[in-house]
Amino acid sequence: MPQNLLFNQTARVRAIDCGQQLPRQRNDHRLTVLAALLAGLTVAASAASAASDVVISQVYGGGGNSGAVYKNDFIELFNRGANAVSMNGWSVQYASATGTSWQVTTLPNLTLQAGQYLLVQEAAGSAGSANLPTPDKLGTIAMSGTTGKVALVNSITAITSASSPAVLDLIGFGPTATAFEGSAPAALSSNTNALLRANDGCTDENQNATDFSALVAAPRNSASPLHACGTASNTAIVTNCPASLMLAANVGGSINLSASDLDGQVKAITLANGSLAAFSLAGLVPATTVGAIASVNLNVANTLGLGSYPVVINFANDQGQTATCTVSVVVQAASGITHTIPQIQGSAATSPYVGSTQTTEGVVTLRMANGFYMQDPQGDGDPTTSDGIFVFTSTAPAVAVGDKLRVSAKVQEFVAGDAKRTITQLTAPSAIITLSSGNSLTPTNISLPLASADEWERYEGMLVRFVRPLVVSQNYFLGRYGQLSLSGTRLEKPTNRYPARSPEAQAAAAANLVIPYLVETIYRAHAHIN
Repeated sequence: MPQNLLFNQTARVRAIDCGQQLPRQRNDHRLTVLAALLAGLTVAASAASAASDVVISQVYGGGGNSGAVYKNDFIELFNRGANAVSMNGWSVQYASATGTSWQVTTLPNLTLQAGQYLLVQEAAGSAGSANLPTPDKLGTIAMSGTTGKVALVNSITAITSASSPAVLDLIGFGPTATAFEGSAPAALSSNTNALLRANDGCTDENQNATDFSALVAAPRNSASPLHACGTASNTAIVTNCPASLMLAANVGGSINLSASDLDGQVKAITLANGSLAAFSLAGLVPATTVGAIASVNLNVANTLGLGSYPVVINFANDQGQTATCTVSVVVQAASGITHTIPQIQGSAATSPYVGSTQTTEGVVTLRMANGFYMQDPQGDGDPTTSDGIFVFTSTAPAVAVGDKLRVSAKVQEFVAGDAKRTITQLTAPSAIITLSSGNSLTPTNISLPLASADEWERYEGMLVRFVRPLVVSQNYFLGRYGQLSLSGTRLEKPTNRYPARSPEAQAAAAANLVIPYLVETIYRAHAHIN
């Protein structure tokens, strides 16, 4: 069946976890067994009880992946007890969802105060735009962005089993995790969502599935405000609103607004200044579970005159709390473009306009957490130039698929990790003006094989359709990065047919390097798959 995919030629190389499920119950190391067996050693029992109050409060393995905001993976700890606890001789350890080999990051020799967080930074990827808050410890573990196991251990020696008596706390996340607390593992994480322990880390019912929720990553370190447990906590509503919406005159537009509450449900979203002729809210989706996201569309009529309009939105939850956000709606006269997307891309490997600021137009084909792809709806008719381009905004952009935009930004050649080829992109846009909405594009058909890998340059950033059946030649990075290597035919190991190092084997190996191509299908192109 034909597939529509947004092509990106850049591959990133990091480890992926693989495994099989074998659910188990966690050995609850928080029971004061030593106190019962050694009743006279009250000091030791008290120390063990204090240690049991330190928990894993957040886990994030999507750092540096496609669409991620943060560059690094991280593990966050939290002292939910009333007493300070020394981290000396402790470690955090990671294993893949079904793996039995644990990687170790030794914790710093510090004392974690009651209500204090500790941030362990792990491996970096090649994407992501933001650094973590100053970490309390640097590690190098490359964690899965979706599934895995993390243990807090009172030793710096790698454990051989999650049931080890040295394990103080454990989270298994994703459906294939073979070790977890309670009856089921926590949910899948993603490149944007971490697994956060409820009530800012205070909730600990030894049930990974309910203690943790997949929410937008929010790392905290030892310098973050202390959070005392033991009393009723009512966390604030967190809003997610673009700072501005820029529109051309007589066009109108729409953006999505959302909010969530870690210990409540956002149920109502309203305009703070009542009914305004040019502004309206539509499509309210209230939260139905604790911590879930509520959303609504802010619509702007095409009758709004030139100028800047601060629009205040109210959010309310089921606990009587409220929060507000302000979106600056700017309507301005549209100026002309300087060059089309195909002109900016050019027919060479790099743009002829690198370093210059250009104004161009295109239709959004894919929205990501740090930017969006757009494409010239007409193109230039030249098969050697790409009609698409990526616009890097660093944060989630206030655009939607189908929006026709006029963008002013600097032209840049981006290098992802150790990739051999660059990606032409627009970065740090000074203006993004919505010209119209609801537009669609017809994908460009691609016939395989191409003569060389260099020919992918002409499809960079474009919406494409492969018109023949494809064969998966590599899925090692599918779980972590959403990447598949595909080929037009099944690739055969050259030595299956020819003697090793023979000219025929070397020629077949060279051909195998040309045929495969990389498709980021889960996170970048799933909206374009038929």
